[in-house]
Amino acid sequence: MRLLVNASNLGPGGATQVADSFCSSLDRFSDIQFVVVLTPQMKNIAEKIIGYENVKTVVYQIHNTWRSYLFARDKFLDNLVESENIDMVFSIFAPTWWTPRKPHLCGFALAHLIMPESPYFKTLHFKQRLKQALMNKILTFYYWRSSKYYYTENPMVTERVHKLLHCRRVYTITNYYNQIFDQPENQVYKKMTSFDGVTLLTITSAYPHKNLSIAIDIANNLKVKHPDFKFRFVFTIKETEYPSLPNEVKDNFLFIGRVDISECPSLYEQCDIAFQPTLLECFTATYPESMRMNKPIVTTDLEFARGLCGDAAIYYDPLSAEDASEKIYFLANNKNMQLLLASKGKEQLNHFDNYTARADKLVKCCIDVYDLYYR
Repeated sequence: MRLLVNASNLGPGGATQVADSFCSSLDRFSDIQFVVVLTPQMKNIAEKIIGYENVKTVVYQIHNTWRSYLFARDKFLDNLVESENIDMVFSIFAPTWWTPRKPHLCGFALAHLIMPESPYFKTLHFKQRLKQALMNKILTFYYWRSSKYYYTENPMVTERVHKLLHCRRVYTITNYYNQIFDQPENQVYKKMTSFDGVTLLTITSAYPHKNLSIAIDIANNLKVKHPDFKFRFVFTIKETEYPSLPNEVKDNFLFIGRVDISECPSLYEQCDIAFQPTLLECFTATYPESMRMNKPIVTTDLEFARGLCGDAAIYYDPLSAEDASEKIYFLANNKNMQLLLASKGKEQLNHFDNYTARADKLVKCCIDVYDLYYR
């Protein structure tokens, strides 16, 4: 089989982490020839796999035109499928804006379309909610058009995607931490400024549903109720991407900008608590990453979070900075609870497909879709 792996539509964030992990495993499938399409921003992935005998890399970033919007066509990708005699296309995540004339498996990871109960929507103004509702309708069409075969990273999501898109087949293959966490020789140490206190780390992009701004109110609550408590929030975004900080809490925040996956293990090593205020997720790799690095987790009390973290986290009312601040203070001052959560995290990892199993299952699903398509 000649399989095209399409990542031409991916931006920064968790999707790139999945692309990195999957592509790093392609040399294990010697009976398949892969053509991997990566954006220019993914040169680090290309460098990892350039020596694989069964892999050819192509650099291309899809740009929407009237052809892609109206007819789901992209001249470059269409020509690539023909010139490389491609049998099957695997797009790591949709919407792809391009529908190949070949069997096509896509990933689904846009929780906005399937979790209307999320408190995220309560944070939006009326016009924003209206705009989001319209966007959801449009995106649902583009997801439906992209493929009739999907995989998701969460059983709950699989069930909802099947109902939303009326797919022919939806598979469940969970996410996991990247294999770089088990390869110290390939890790890059990124040093944070030293700090005599509790460091709460959030590895993320600055998407609105991540609800990072709640940390300002959390910091204010902590400083008022526990003035002797030393803490800081560390975000992997630029300070310009964050709301303006009041002077009284500026020293409680550190912005280190976007980091490479190879730098993430060292960041976890230097933190005390993994803080994840997200309101809307299909899956986030920061949960298993935190578990792998023995870090206790504080996150939102939502169905997806409890489903992924189980007993390995402390949960707070998603929109309550007061509740979040008390949970953080409690955990920071309870070493036994920290150790218990870390232990539970190790157990919780067994509920996920590890990076080897995930790659195996994704390739198997591609073969299955190919067979179903031509049956």
